[in-house]
Amino acid sequence: PSVRARGASGWSGTWLVGYLAQPALGWQPMGMGGRPVLCFVVGAISLMGSNVASAGDGPPDVVQDAGSAVQQSQTEAASKPDEGGREQGWVPGLAIGASFNLLDSRAVVGQQDGTTVTLGGAVDGSLELNAGIHEWRNTLSASAATARTPLTEEFVKTGDGLSVETIYLVHVIEVFGPFARLAMDTQMFAASDVRATAVDYVVSNLDGTTSEFTGRRLALTEPFQPLTLKESLGVFVQPVRRLELELEARGGLGAQETFAEGGLAITDDEATAALEVSEVDDNFQVGAELVINAWGFVDEAKRISYSAGFGVLFPFVTSALPDGDERNLGQLTSVEAKLGLNVKLFDWASLGYRLEAARMPLLVDDWQVSNNLLLTLSAAFGSKAPAPPKPSSPPSSAEAEGGGAP
Repeated sequence: PSVRARGASGWSGTWLVGYLAQPALGWQPMGMGGRPVLCFVVGAISLMGSNVASAGDGPPDVVQDAGSAVQQSQTEAASKPDEGGREQGWVPGLAIGASFNLLDSRAVVGQQDGTTVTLGGAVDGSLELNAGIHEWRNTLSASAATARTPLTEEFVKTGDGLSVETIYLVHVIEVFGPFARLAMDTQMFAASDVRATAVDYVVSNLDGTTSEFTGRRLALTEPFQPLTLKESLGVFVQPVRRLELELEARGGLGAQETFAEGGLAITDDEATAALEVSEVDDNFQVGAELVINAWGFVDEAKRISYSAGFGVLFPFVTSALPDGDERNLGQLTSVEAKLGLNVKLFDWASLGYRLEAARMPLLVDDWQVSNNLLLTLSAAFGSKAPAPPKPSSPPSSAEAEGGGAP
């Protein structure tokens, strides 16, 4: 049985839409104990995005070969003109993937009796618009995976993520200009710590007390928890724009808000017999942000692509720390790093690897690292699809007549 009931503080989709829409309505959004959230960036993106959208006639149907690249933790860079120019107009892209594995063992020496089932799915979409000096990039990435093993005999979530980003850039000159960005990262489903046998949990509560439980399962977070909003406003530079490498650096003012109140995080100390758990809380930070992204293709056929990214937020101001927490602003710096590689084996199958590492000291004072290697049956369209093979050149008139060079 569950040793801790989940609360009723999950974030609904209706709240999220309303929260993000407040700047457009002229309202002053409030959050985290009445602290004004930096949603002026949302309003800026909405206003600038509406101006850019008026330059086109709306998104077209997805096509086979289109557009400029997307760098938000993607493992498939988008196709673009060979000289690195921005293709004008709307550029949609969509990749859908699914995975399935079934293993059943009975009386096999060295293997656990029972059935193991693994299920997974992913959606990776983008919609870009280039209109003169304006560039507007929108990305959405969602993935989820679950597994059932003979040890647990129930499906347990093994992977879950939802990321949305919109960024607007003005190319004052082709490689430089101002930008505004809004992003959201969260998990779509509730999370629990599930064990094969009962363990002792020791939970450190925010009020300084501890709670102890014994059982096989501990509820950790609600759906859409933690939910992190990120806003940035500054300048960008794109010194390299080639098929094999596109490089972009951004710097300016950044803000980050995390909604996690009531959630739990595993912070186990291997030196103790019990399993340590810490309660987490809402937090925010505002400071100087620096982001560097690189992406491109390894081969001309655009079947092997890569992406890499690094971001750091040096805080000027943060939410209040708990009593006794004497960390300085340098120790509260947030860092994110991502690396992806994708190999298109066939039009319907690909092998992808993704490494993500993040340090968010206001949430958990430890590195959060995830590795994912996945063979996926997929369908890709638009800027996510590999380029079609080039047609072979027609024979010369001399060759056609059988009179080639001696």
